[in-house]
Amino acid sequence: MAQKMSRRDFLKMAGVTVGVATLAACAPKATETAAPTVGAVTQPTTAPPPAGGVTLEFWTFNDYAMGKPLEIFNSFIQKFEADNAGIKINLTGKPGSDILANVVTGASSGELPDSMQIQLSVGGDLIAVNALVDMAPYWNTMSKDYQTQFNAGGIDPCIQEGKVYGLPFSAYGIILYRNLKVLKKAGIDPAAGIKDWDDFASQLDKVSKAGLKGLGKILGSDWCQLHYYGGVPGTSKKRIAPDGKSTELKADAYATLFDYALKIKPYGIGSWQFDTATNDLFMTDQLAFISMGPWLAPTLEEAKAKSGLDFDAVEVPGKTADQKGTIRGGEFTGICSPKNKDSAWKFVSFISDYPQEATWAAQIGRLMANDKALEQPDAKANWLVQLTAKSYNNAIDESLMMRKVATGFGQPESDYGIQVDTGALKPADAAPKMIDAINKILSAG
Repeated sequence: MAQKMSRRDFLKMAGVTVGVATLAACAPKATETAAPTVGAVTQPTTAPPPAGGVTLEFWTFNDYAMGKPLEIFNSFIQKFEADNAGIKINLTGKPGSDILANVVTGASSGELPDSMQIQLSVGGDLIAVNALVDMAPYWNTMSKDYQTQFNAGGIDPCIQEGKVYGLPFSAYGIILYRNLKVLKKAGIDPAAGIKDWDDFASQLDKVSKAGLKGLGKILGSDWCQLHYYGGVPGTSKKRIAPDGKSTELKADAYATLFDYALKIKPYGIGSWQFDTATNDLFMTDQLAFISMGPWLAPTLEEAKAKSGLDFDAVEVPGKTADQKGTIRGGEFTGICSPKNKDSAWKFVSFISDYPQEATWAAQIGRLMANDKALEQPDAKANWLVQLTAKSYNNAIDESLMMRKVATGFGQPESDYGIQVDTGALKPADAAPKMIDAINKILSAG
């Protein structure tokens, strides 16, 4: 049974090394697609706080608690502690699914971290169990410059009915990686780019005629299908309606996507975009394209250094030249325990501010949901960050951000994608049935 693929699921299925895992990004709803369960990574406090001080328990993702991201976090923590005498930070890395489960459980027992980072797509689950402290009293004291630095796609879901449940952190948008050696062997000029779906299909045909492979599997995974759905003109930037009870996906647009996926299916391979086999073919100059998040780039950079892989990335093409669109998600930082909320706000507002987020963007190629951070010189010079930002602004949301919705709402997309793939249903018949099935799940949730 196909399911949506997050960057954490990608790491699990692709079997990439810990070193590569440090550059992973955001995930879809953790209650729908489980993250890999691995041991927590803890960065112990270097010294106890002085008498009368406080130690804040801060949970973040495993891949932010090792390697280069941990180095960056440690530098932030050292600066914060130096500027805030009496406050110490104890950073613990956990899988996203564990963060969600532990915070939900802790909401009733009172055993909560002071602060944590988690996906926007599961924020609604935490709000529903009162596991997020309203930060509005602090937020309202901040300057206009501070408040307006964040990308609307990240900050708007965090503010509901006058309450502020979190501040945006990292974000992702799917991009299309290209193996330049494969393209050149097929007689394709990479500098020409990809104009639209017809041009993309033409390039795939040339790659096939050169005896090479085109791209990973699309049909049968809602997440992979949504890499292309937003490329249909007239589609909404929202996957789910604001009330969470119905989908904003359109049957005619999805049928158009299904038709196109069938058209380019002969140029595909049997493994998914996120499979190890797909990565291997790309990195050994046998596969032309992979649509994936920015977390794939470190793996490719490593292959470039070791074996001479020549690659770049572009936006996923749309049906028309002026229509781009794929899928996006993000993460936020929130306060869970009211016990030390004054100190926790100081830390949350510090790591969310643009100087820190610009460091993330520049040093590890991480898109941050912070427009001011992306305008800083080093971040502006990072091609991966800037390309992902373009994709993010054109993409549709992976879920209804910071709102609780029914579990499994994406499964009909996968199920009907499989039926289209096998020929059991035609696109025009599958799409409306799929929309009805999604709406039944959402309305009952």
